[in-house]
Amino acid sequence: MGFFRAHLVLLGLLFSGHFLIPSFVSSPGLRAQEVDRIWGRITTVSGDTQEGFIRWDRNEASWADLLDGTKESVPFEFQDWWDLTHPNDRGRDRVIELEGYRITWDDNEPDFPSSVESGIRFGHIRRLIPLDDQLAELELRSGQVVELSGGSTDLGNDIREILVTDARGRTHEVEWEELEVAEFMAAPETARAPAQRLHGTVEMQEGPAFTGYIAWDGNQVLTTDTLNGEDSNGESQAILFGRISEIRPSGGGAGVTLTDGSRMELTGHEDVTGRNGGIQLSDPALGFVDMDWEDLEQVRFHTPESPVSPEGFDGGRRLRGMVVTADSTELSGWIRWDGDEEYSWELLDGQANGVDFDIEFTFIAAIEKYFGESVSVDVGPTGFEVSHPVLEGARVTLRDGRVFDLHGSNDVDDSNHGIFILEDGSGRLPDDGEAEWVLVRWEDFREVHFDWGEGQ
Repeated sequence: MGFFRAHLVLLGLLFSGHFLIPSFVSSPGLRAQEVDRIWGRITTVSGDTQEGFIRWDRNEASWADLLDGTKESVPFEFQDWWDLTHPNDRGRDRVIELEGYRITWDDNEPDFPSSVESGIRFGHIRRLIPLDDQLAELELRSGQVVELSGGSTDLGNDIREILVTDARGRTHEVEWEELEVAEFMAAPETARAPAQRLHGTVEMQEGPAFTGYIAWDGNQVLTTDTLNGEDSNGESQAILFGRISEIRPSGGGAGVTLTDGSRMELTGHEDVTGRNGGIQLSDPALGFVDMDWEDLEQVRFHTPESPVSPEGFDGGRRLRGMVVTADSTELSGWIRWDGDEEYSWELLDGQANGVDFDIEFTFIAAIEKYFGESVSVDVGPTGFEVSHPVLEGARVTLRDGRVFDLHGSNDVDDSNHGIFILEDGSGRLPDDGEAEWVLVRWEDFREVHFDWGEGQ
């Protein structure tokens, strides 16, 4: 079996201009656990191949799950917004020419980063090819080629494991250095997965509930994974997630309700205490959210009404829409957000109510700058001092009507590197070296409405 280390799974554990919102309708003849599980073909450097259900880096097993990485910035050209609106003002402090691109900015503005955090959901990826011990080339379903490097353990030598479970139920592990290429595709109709991807609804103590594919403590993602802890008698328990219907944090542990209706209290393990590394959820109509244990109200596990299928992902298209400035000027055309995000598969980062968001641009209808008020409590010489600092951020409206007020990221606050527009009527395409981009700096920005095309 070449570089593969195969082992039998224990029988006791068996069980575009137009943008598309991913379709979550299952393929005929397939159960939900086959439709939404990642399926692919792994080829090693020795020429061995294995095809089956893939569990990537322990916590990605659904098409809706996120492959994290880092994207290198590339030089781009633009005609500075200040120059266009104040043609007699040449007060820009710094100008560089790089590979035919002209970039200008003020010294008091942050330098443009050489690399940025990025990520993409597995459903958009057709093929992944390692280029070195950290870097990978991704061919998307749109035909676009993207390079990401290991900003997390998803890519590179730090990856925890790549597991492939074949049609016979045998699981094979592949190391990064053994990987020649990973090709992703829909599972055959005859395929039957030995485990389902964990799915449910997470309710917060404050804020909205989220429904999607759950990663518990950053590692447990399948119904054959176990929730660990000690019961009221001090005995160690390892409960299959497939037997759990609800988990509710309580005191120094958690109340666990099983599918048969019985309940127990668990303590003493990071799975059920404040040492929990957090609950991550892949929401098919939003993107990715990460929640801390102390903010949880309860988690209810249930199967998805409509499982995610790979046919619902298009590999992304360029962003288009209308940007409105503070003085009500409207600019329509191709959009590059924060200087580096220009495709629908890319992610808008932010925080709200103890939740970290990575929202896929595909699902965003509009973004509006807003100023909110936060509460800060400090202990001073006269006791507790309460202040109400102004919080700058962005109000993000999704295409399904949900609204989130986000802050804490350069995507949604005054550290934003600018919104770039290649206006309609310019006669240029975004890849055209002669294209003249208009820059709207964050302080001049009011809102953007994305154009997804009729029926998209």
